Amino acid sequence: MINIGITGGETVAAGELVRLLINHPDVNLKWVSAKGVSGKLSGCHKGLLGECDAEFTSPSVADVDLVFSCDSDASLYENVPEEVKATMRIVDFGHSITNVEPCMYGLCEINRKFMVHDCYGVVRLPSAQAMLLLLALIPAAKNNMLNGSISSRINCGTMITPANEGELGTEVCNVLKVLQPDYDGRIEITCGKDSSSRGMVASLTMPCQLDAGAIKSIYKDYYGDHNFTFVGDEAVDMSDVINTNKCLINIEVADGMAHITAFADGLLKGAAGNAVHVMNLLFGFHEKVGLALKAQVF
Repeated sequence: MINIGITGGETVAAGELVRLLINHPDVNLKWVSAKGVSGKLSGCHKGLLGECDAEFTSPSVADVDLVFSCDSDASLYENVPEEVKATMRIVDFGHSITNVEPCMYGLCEINRKFMVHDCYGVVRLPSAQAMLLLLALIPAAKNNMLNGSISSRINCGTMITPANEGELGTEVCNVLKVLQPDYDGRIEITCGKDSSSRGMVASLTMPCQLDAGAIKSIYKDYYGDHNFTFVGDEAVDMSDVINTNKCLINIEVADGMAHITAFADGLLKGAAGNAVHVMNLLFGFHEKVGLALKAQVF
């Protein structure tokens, strides 16, 4: 059993985290702090009435193993004694904790093996949009298949924080260049809106010399031992991923171009679900603990 604290408890991300963590068998939620909000968590976040009687309180790093930092205020971590920093882990949503070593990029589909080897310090989560675009491209990059301009559009629901296209492009390119060092960074990203409140869909087009069967085989091989990202042979849509921690990918090839479409819930797979996935890895729990969720439509 590990003890958890959450800062930025008033945020949407914190609400999603609480809803996941109160049902996690290996977690004790010690405290949730918030700015300008008091009283019961259920008064701020829907779905907690009858499930959680906890109230917002002041943070105390002395009695927790991990803090989920859901706001942009790094003052809590900056004031933590060095002896506490040596063993306490931070999962950073807000990208507010900088110049910290060791620090890891919190995309489990590329770094999970490192996370299970006592990664103390800070794990900085990718933005929801960057995660989805990268999940659509990681197997291609790992197989040196990025050899031309990539055109992409990502549409996100109303509850997902809008992305700055320039910053998003930099984040995605920096990761792809690590995976494929000769990648030239030519990616065009356009951000739009999706009709759902929390869904994300990314559509990418890039040059490809393989047929659909071959590229699907590469993607399925890469994600074959992963628990949350899957490549489908049949058409998928947003209803298959909403309220789950899954990313589902479709691939088609026509006229020398690969067309890749990826779907995910931006508040779970793109944020809180990924954070719990990171926590499970850091503390040696099975990846799916607390994240075996069903799609809400079915």
